[in-house]
Amino acid sequence: MHQPSLPLRPARSTSPLRRWLPTIRFGLVCLGIWLALRTVAPSYAIEGDSMYPTFHDGGRVVLNGASRLWTPQHGDVIVFDPPTDSPNPYIKRIIGLPGDEIEITGGQVWRNGAVLDEPYIAGAETTCLRARFCRLTVPDGDVFVLGDNRGNSTDSRTFGPVELDDVVGEVLFTFWPLSDVP
Repeated sequence: MHQPSLPLRPARSTSPLRRWLPTIRFGLVCLGIWLALRTVAPSYAIEGDSMYPTFHDGGRVVLNGASRLWTPQHGDVIVFDPPTDSPNPYIKRIIGLPGDEIEITGGQVWRNGAVLDEPYIAGAETTCLRARFCRLTVPDGDVFVLGDNRGNSTDSRTFGPVELDDVVGEVLFTFWPLSDVP
């Protein structure tokens, strides 16, 4: 019995480029995703202990890169370019929004006549570092920020309110060290 012959396929090219093409495509897709994430959600390395115990020196956080769409709220932790000679951004907590009356007296922070409940601070009393920033009304377009480690923080008590235009982003979450990841 005679079996019909099957049509022959031409041999596939086994050039090195053809073999590596799927790997190259995968690498380019991963690179594109990584670049997109860095733009939308950049990361920031924490330097110093001004936000201890909430954040630690050497920790890393992811920021909301769309800070222009973000509406600041009391208690938000932000990264911003400080109004000082520091080349590095700072990380601090928003205590006062535009129009808020902030007063630091008796070891406590008052906002609009009420003492703040601040379970996140490192236990030290809050003292005022410069008389002109002990009591103020936060101007439009600014926020008043403090570090959680009040005894070791250069913040709005030193340099005054921060312009919202200087905010790099809001902290979304911690990803390093792993022990700090919720």
